[in-house]
Amino acid sequence: MSIDLYADVEKRFRAVFACVSEIEFVRAPGRVNIIGEHTDYNGLSVLPMALDREIVIGLSARQDSVIELTNVVESMPVVGFDLCLRIAPYKTGHWGNYIKAAAQAIWEWAASNSPESLPLKGFRGCVAGSVPPGSGLSSSSALVVAAATALVHVNKLGISKPDLADLLAKGERYVGTEGGGMDQAVSILARKGYALKIDFFPLRTTPVKVPPGCSIVVANSLVLAKKTGGARAAYNTRVAECKLGLAILKHVVRYSHPKAKSAVLLRDFAKVVRSWPNLLARLPGVEMPLKDFARWMDLREPGRNRLREQCLRARDGSFIDEPTEGFKPKMRVRHVLTEGRRVMLAARAMKQGDAVELGRLMDESHLSCARDYEISCPELDELVAALKSAGALGARLTGAGFGGCAVALVRDGDVGRVLDGVWDSYYRKRNVPDAQRDEVLFACSPAAGAGVLNS
Repeated sequence: MSIDLYADVEKRFRAVFACVSEIEFVRAPGRVNIIGEHTDYNGLSVLPMALDREIVIGLSARQDSVIELTNVVESMPVVGFDLCLRIAPYKTGHWGNYIKAAAQAIWEWAASNSPESLPLKGFRGCVAGSVPPGSGLSSSSALVVAAATALVHVNKLGISKPDLADLLAKGERYVGTEGGGMDQAVSILARKGYALKIDFFPLRTTPVKVPPGCSIVVANSLVLAKKTGGARAAYNTRVAECKLGLAILKHVVRYSHPKAKSAVLLRDFAKVVRSWPNLLARLPGVEMPLKDFARWMDLREPGRNRLREQCLRARDGSFIDEPTEGFKPKMRVRHVLTEGRRVMLAARAMKQGDAVELGRLMDESHLSCARDYEISCPELDELVAALKSAGALGARLTGAGFGGCAVALVRDGDVGRVLDGVWDSYYRKRNVPDAQRDEVLFACSPAAGAGVLNS
């Protein structure tokens, strides 16, 4: 990434911590998901790549267990806390909670795997990033990964990259999002020049090339994809609806496929019941409260309570609120299972260099995300249409949705035309200054995963 980013970090660091002479840098990239949305927490594959846009922390180790962290954006509040087993969070939405998520996860790992390293040493640091926050490009997970990488480095902890990815996927739940593990995995395990097909439980990665002669274009809808408030509630509702959909599917095949009873994730069910596409028509097609689904499944009181526990209890022990309009498990399951199949087909198309097929699958994915998972918005739909009209082979929303970015597959010879066309049709009418063009609309290539620089 730009040298200016590191220069800005060092300048701010020295202004705040004038007594420190030596500075080291850690970096963690954001990511763009080419295909495979909301599949990871259901055990199904994803196909992201790391961006050449990143979170950078300039740091100097301390000898005590304190983290002091400032930000190049001077309006951001300073982060300061003691490392320990139970770190109290800031208020919801505070950027420091992502640092605390990393710190608590690393401490818990050290307590179990390297107790001689306790108490952990902290660090003084300054953060900057070229991943736009709220863009759906995983700036928050990149911040968690960067902070964790700093702590692992400062304390010389012997944790492997795959183990760190798995640890931080769980650790980021500290901020209250019931996510999977894609963001952390690609930020840590990415290889320069390759996208990653990621499989879960256990975590496995397969590098795949973007079809030759093609580039990935990222376009920001300018609608913030927040991970707090209503957006977080909607995200967590989707997680609950997938669990409910799995319970209903298992009920439907309880006699014909008894082995499906042990399925924990939608992936497990799809492996046992290969005929799942034919079963979707048998799921209730209307939105209803949980009690009505329990009645449809002919569950009595103990079974209804188990269904509530199974579907609505979050990992922190609290219960997810039911949406006022009711749950829509049939639509959510249909998206997840068909999206999982699209990831497999997309990886095959990439290995075969079939750009047209990959583009078709991306288009299909966007329709499924918009119609069945309902995570698009008018601006994303408009932006995807603008990318296609300008010449993209395929385009779709990327990330958790509810705003953020679109991603497109574009032939190298068409990149300039697509960028100019989308700028004119989408951004100019929103009065985005020309100086901000590279921040909201850009072509990119796969970057390497997180690491330490100048060590």
